[in-house]
Amino acid sequence: MRTKTTTTRPRFLPPVLPLALLVACGDTGNRSATGAAGTLDGPDVIVNAVTEEVFTVGSATGNDWDTFGSVSSVHFDAQANLHIFDSQAAQILVVGPEGSLIRAVGGQGEGPGEFGDVIRVIVGRDGSYTVMGFMQIDLLEPDGEFVRRITLDPMTTGLVMADVALPDGRLVGHFRRLGDDDEQSGEGVPIHLFPLDATEPELLYTAWELPEEAEDETSFSRTSEGGILTRMAAGRAFEPRLDFDVLTDGRLALIDSIGYRVKLIGLDGGVTGAIERPIAPLPVTAAIMEAERDRYRDREARILESATRLNAQIEQEGVEERTFADEVPVLFGLKVDWNDRIWVDRRGPTGDDDGPTDIVAPDGDYIGTLPPEGLRTPDAFGPDGLLAYIERDEMDVPTVRVVRLVALEPEG
Repeated sequence: MRTKTTTTRPRFLPPVLPLALLVACGDTGNRSATGAAGTLDGPDVIVNAVTEEVFTVGSATGNDWDTFGSVSSVHFDAQANLHIFDSQAAQILVVGPEGSLIRAVGGQGEGPGEFGDVIRVIVGRDGSYTVMGFMQIDLLEPDGEFVRRITLDPMTTGLVMADVALPDGRLVGHFRRLGDDDEQSGEGVPIHLFPLDATEPELLYTAWELPEEAEDETSFSRTSEGGILTRMAAGRAFEPRLDFDVLTDGRLALIDSIGYRVKLIGLDGGVTGAIERPIAPLPVTAAIMEAERDRYRDREARILESATRLNAQIEQEGVEERTFADEVPVLFGLKVDWNDRIWVDRRGPTGDDDGPTDIVAPDGDYIGTLPPEGLRTPDAFGPDGLLAYIERDEMDVPTVRVVRLVALEPEG
C-alpha cells in the first residue's frame, strides 16, 4: 500500500479570492496570537496529513452493488466495517475492511426492517442501527434484524431530530411538538436527550444563539396526504453555528459562539471545560454577502431535490429575503475521532467551510492545524485511523473513498 502526503481536499474550494480577503483571513489568527507556538494561544502550527488509500467504492455500470443512488451518510463500526446509507435505494450497505460487500440492510417498504421516509441513520460502534424517520424510529441489530419500531406523532410525541447517540444509546438532538409554541423560549436552542423507552425527552443543555429576528421561524404542519409541510424562512446568514459530537465518556464537544470556543458539556448539562483560541471573527463585507447569496441559492436547489424523495413538502424563501449578521463566526463545525481528538473546522475568507482545521484534545492540548488545501474533516471516522469521504468522481458518480491517517507531520 503506497503511503502519501495528502495535499488536496475532497470538497471543492472556491475560485481564487481577492487578495485582501485572503490576507485578512490569514492575519486574523496570527495577529491575535500572543502565546508560544504549539499552544492554543499561539499561532497556527501547520501539520500535513500522511495517508494511505484503503479502498473506493462506487460504480457507474448500473448492475453492481455499489451503484449508489444518493449516499446520505457513512459510519464505521468497531470492526472497521463501513455502513453506507443510500437514501435513494433506502438501504444500508455494509462494506468490509477490504472494500467488499458483507450485506445489505433495509430497502423500500413499510414492514419490519424496511425503510421509508428516512431522515438519517445512526450506527453504533457495535454495528446496531437507529433509523430516524418523520413518523418513526426503527431499531435494528448489527446483523440487520429488526428489533422494534417507535411510532412518532408530531402533535403528541413530537418530532425528533438527532444526529448522534450517547454510548448508552440515548439520542442527542432537537425536539419539537407541532403547535407547541413555548418550546423555543427565545433564550437559546434546547438540546435534548431522547431515551428509547418511550419516556419523555430530557433537556440537557440550552445552546446560545443571537436574538431572533421578526418572522424568522421555521414552521411545521401536516399535508392532506399525511406528510409534513415545512415552511422555512430565508434566515440570517452567519448565525453562530450550533454543532456537537460525543466523546467516549458521554460528554458533548459543542460550538455555539461567534468567537473560537469549544464547550465540553457533561451528562448533567454543566459546562465542564472550554477550548479557546484568540482568533477574532471577520466583519461581514459586501463581497462576503455576495458569496453567501450564491451558496444559499445552491442550498435551496439541494433542499428541493431531497424533499422530492421524502414524504415531505418544503417551502423556502428566496435569497432576496436573506439577512446578515455583523460578523462571520470563527468556527463552522466539529467532529470527534475515535481517539477523542476534536477536529474543529474554521470558516474561510468568505464565510464558507473552506478554512483550516484545528485538531485539539479535550484537555486543551493543541495538536496542530491542517491547512485549507490539506486533508478535510471526513464524513466518518473509524478505528485505526480510518476516514471515509462521500465524493463524486469525474463522471459525477457517487463514490465513497476510505483512507487511513498514518501520521500528522509538522510542515517544513
